[in-house]
Amino acid sequence: MNISYENSTINSSTTTVNQNINSNSNSTSGISSPSPNPTLQVRPDSFSDRKPTDVSLEDGLHHRHHLHKDDRKGSDPGCEDSLSGGISMSDVDDDVVMESGYRGYLVVFGGFLIILALIGYVSIYGIFQSKYNEIYGARGYTQSSISFVGSLASGFQFGFTIIAGPAMNRFGHKIILWSGCIIASLGLLLASWCTELWQVYLTQGVMFGIGASLLNITATAIPPLWYDKNRGLAMGICFCGAGVGGLGLGFAIPALINSVDIYWTLRIFAIFHFVCTAFAAAVMRAPRQLAGPPVETKREVMNWSIMKDFGFLLWFLCACLFGFAYVVPFAYLPSFAKDVVGLDPNVQGGQLLAIMSGANAIGRILIGIAGDRLGAIPIAAVSFMATGASSFIWMFATTHGQLLAYSIVYGFFSGTFFTMIASITANITGLANLGSGLTIIYLVNTPGNLFTLPIAGKIFEQSGNYKAMIGYDAAMWFAGGIVLFALMAYNHSIKHVNAV
Repeated sequence: MNISYENSTINSSTTTVNQNINSNSNSTSGISSPSPNPTLQVRPDSFSDRKPTDVSLEDGLHHRHHLHKDDRKGSDPGCEDSLSGGISMSDVDDDVVMESGYRGYLVVFGGFLIILALIGYVSIYGIFQSKYNEIYGARGYTQSSISFVGSLASGFQFGFTIIAGPAMNRFGHKIILWSGCIIASLGLLLASWCTELWQVYLTQGVMFGIGASLLNITATAIPPLWYDKNRGLAMGICFCGAGVGGLGLGFAIPALINSVDIYWTLRIFAIFHFVCTAFAAAVMRAPRQLAGPPVETKREVMNWSIMKDFGFLLWFLCACLFGFAYVVPFAYLPSFAKDVVGLDPNVQGGQLLAIMSGANAIGRILIGIAGDRLGAIPIAAVSFMATGASSFIWMFATTHGQLLAYSIVYGFFSGTFFTMIASITANITGLANLGSGLTIIYLVNTPGNLFTLPIAGKIFEQSGNYKAMIGYDAAMWFAGGIVLFALMAYNHSIKHVNAV
């Protein structure tokens, strides 16, 4: 049937009328114009005749972003969530056009800065832990108790998403971004005046972890809304900030500690962290709708029904295993370099972490591109297995060169989870439930990030060497890879879809 839409004639094959609609002829060609009744749902065949409504095109630089209904499989119409505070994907019809262009690039850059200051710090935390081992180890604290500072930060970073995710849906991403910026930076600043280990637990552990959680959930949820075909690349660029940050901080932090001590180093880094995340909070926002049926704002908090999908449960299990695997080398490589190879943990140890982070930055971009071309799940599965295999280089390393080789290989493959988390979650849950999916996936990281460093420390203390601890880390990576291969098989044989 022919209808009039935005002063243009569009052929529509699907029209649903929930009540009688009175039409009148107001065109010289005799085409009927539908009355503006909100219950009429019209799905045009294309956008060629649509015009953006109530939105100014910024210098004509925006290109159109197509969100297809096929990308939203698994959504529950009765329980959708707003992805970034003010934009809900639950009522998006076929072929909605969203804003992109240079604003999209700016959003990706904002995400890059957040990850640079946030995960970049996590990547080189082993430098701080090595210094804390000297300070608090002399007071009789065990290595496992000292490592609990990093565990608290990582645990709250992922565990607090059970509050951060719904809060973002309810109050909007701007409030969450600014809250995370202030809380995380303040936690680092206050840690510089701590004199007892329990105070470091509260500041550099709990406070920073809570702020990191607020920043991390928004940096992960907003950029995917701006891109479809190149979503993996966009997220790869965002998360390569971890590698770039780790590379720069891996050289800067040891130099600062040696020059002005650890306490002034914390103060300087707190200022740097605030500047990066404040800029990101100022520029990051959800895209505007250029055309298509209106996207209604929803305020539902969570959609737990996605847990009924067996494919999501497999992804859930993989995320849990990843939480136990990822941070162990970043925390213990400097100590290994000192105890086994005889290197300076602050200088050569920091450089190893910097090189690992640099390889991580390159890997996240290239792996993101590969995921767009070959499928996110297959690439993630292979990367998990490669990361686990690299642990054997670390296990038997006796020279600086061997540790360099391990740093490059581990750094290149280990960031795959962060690069692919949005793509894999969206593929399983659909964009409508991406906010809920990310919240759950980050939440299930909590046990691993909270306990893996104390577990690794206990393994080291009881075994008296690093081999058993490294074997524990490798086992977590291999188990995660096996689960991802199982997810591929499930998608192919049960769902009869490509394992993407």
